[in-house]
Formats: sequence, structure tokens, C-alpha cells
Amino acid sequence: MYRVSVIHGDGIGPYIVDKALGLLTWLGDVAGFRMEFVETPAGDRVLDETGHALPDDSLRKIASSDACLKGPVGETARDVIVFLRQRLDLYANIRPFKNLPGVRSKWQGVDLVIVRENTEDLYKSVEDVGVDHAVAMLVITRRSTERIARVGFEMAAGRRRKLTVVHKGNVVRAYKYFRDVCMEVAAGYPEVEVSEMYVDNAAYQLVVNPQSFDVLLTPNMFGDILSDQAAGVVGTIGVAGSANIGDRFGLFEPVHGSAPGLNPEQANPTAQLLAAKMMLEWLGKARNDSKLVRAANILERSVEAVLSDGKVLTPDLGGSATCGMFVEAVKSKIAAFL
Repeated sequence: MYRVSVIHGDGIGPYIVDKALGLLTWLGDVAGFRMEFVETPAGDRVLDETGHALPDDSLRKIASSDACLKGPVGETARDVIVFLRQRLDLYANIRPFKNLPGVRSKWQGVDLVIVRENTEDLYKSVEDVGVDHAVAMLVITRRSTERIARVGFEMAAGRRRKLTVVHKGNVVRAYKYFRDVCMEVAAGYPEVEVSEMYVDNAAYQLVVNPQSFDVLLTPNMFGDILSDQAAGVVGTIGVAGSANIGDRFGLFEPVHGSAPGLNPEQANPTAQLLAAKMMLEWLGKARNDSKLVRAANILERSVEAVLSDGKVLTPDLGGSATCGMFVEAVKSKIAAFL
């Protein structure tokens, strides 16, 4: 049995997470694995109720679990997800973006992954804010850059063997350092075609020629910004799942926010389901469990099949289905694939 800590989050989070947990429980029953879901409250609501966005008890349970499945949180993101990335050393943020069947986009043939350093840069939160000034330190270290570069090059080697290092080294020397260290790591991967691009040009090329990218290797802040842009390129941020991975632990979440003004029944659960798929895949590979890897593959195929059919789509995708109806349609596809 796998112990999965669960952060329901805020806004639409509790609703889409519950739907994902129900599907995972059923999938485990039919695919031959078991998961125990451990509640670990965190987020805006928890801050209001307890005075702490991430209570110590939640942190202990997360750290002792096999993986964490998280929903979106609201204004407490810095105190929840940014803190967890640093505290648990989840240094690799993996955000895949590709055209999905049935999801309208101005582009076709997009299939890229943003590999984002997840613990440093301006998000290190070394800051001083006074009445008349605000200063933030940009932190880039060799250790963190080397390890995220290795993640990026390993991923590129298993895909189309193309990697673009994104930086702003012509203006900020710290980003030139990031670029230089990445290029040192590149020497160990001669099979990967490596290029570099200033972040402003990368943003432009994502709009005019997104098909040219395979893996983008970025510092923390640039990866955060470019990933929302990439989500727009493939149609909607509602279909973007992500992984936060360290050497021994993984946390999985949608890229999108908590959408507090949206009726949860109208929420698109695709990103949450694909985050769950990434969790199954990571756990399966980490624990050498072929049942989880197979379940991850079937879950992804089933989500794509529902999108391709176009009959049960949430309002943001041009349909009128509820979140629950979408998840039930995915469940039916899974049953057909098993």
C-alpha cells in the first residue's frame, strides 16, 4: 500500500481533488494497487482557521508519505508550495505541454517540456523590504544548477534529443552563470542537440514557433512564467499537470490556480487528473511497480480519449458537462482499456 498525502487546497481545489481521489481509489481496485490517502490541510482556509497556512502536523505527514497529491491553493502559495519545494528539496519542476485531442489551439504539433529549477533564483526569498526600498537576492548555485541540468538532459535524451537553455545572461550575470554551468553539463550528453536562448526571445518563439521546442531548461522564475504561456499555446491552463520531484520524494499538482470565483461543478479536472497520472508514473518507476506505470498510461489515454470524443467537455473546453460528468467519462474509458 502507498501512503499519499493530500492537500485539497482552496477554491475549486477540494472539489477536483476529491474527484481525482475517487477515481484513483477505483482505478486501484481494478488495476491491482492500493493507496491510503492522508489528509494534510494547507492553504488560505487553513490559515484563517489555524493561523498557519501549513501546520506542522501537515508537514510531518507529507514528509513521511510516499508522495503528495496537491490541489491549487490561493494567496498562501509562498507559504505552502514554495516552502514545500525548498523544505523537501523538490528541485525539479516538470511541466509538460502538448496539443491534446479536442482542445482548441492556434497551433498543432506542440510537444514540449519545461524543466524548471525549483528551489533557488528570486524564489529563494532572501529579501529586505522597508518603507522606501525593497531588495530581493537572486541566488544561483553550482550544485542546484548541475542537478537540474542533468534532469533536463536526461529527459531530452529520452525524447527528441533537443534542449534549449533559457537565461538572461546578457543582462544579469547570475543568469549567465546558470547558462555556463548548464553548458558544462551538456558536455556529458553529446547525443543531445543543445542551444541557448534569452528568455524574452524564448517567450516570443513560444508564440510564433512553439513546435521547435523539445525541452526548455530554465531558472526558477523564468520557468514559472513561461509555463503559463505554454499552457495558453496548447489551449488552456486547465489541462496542465506538473511534478515537483527530488531525489526521494515527489509532489504533484495542477499548474493552474484555485479559481475562487468559479463554480466547482464547472471546473475542468483534466490538470488534476494528469497530475495524478504523473504521480502514478513516478511512484511506479521509483518503486519498480509495473502496475502503477500501466495505470498511469491508461489514465492518460483515457483522459485524451474523452477529450478526443468531444461529447463530455467542461465549459472552458466548449462543452456543458460538469466536473463529475467528465471524471465519470474518464472512468468509462479506463474500463474499456483494461
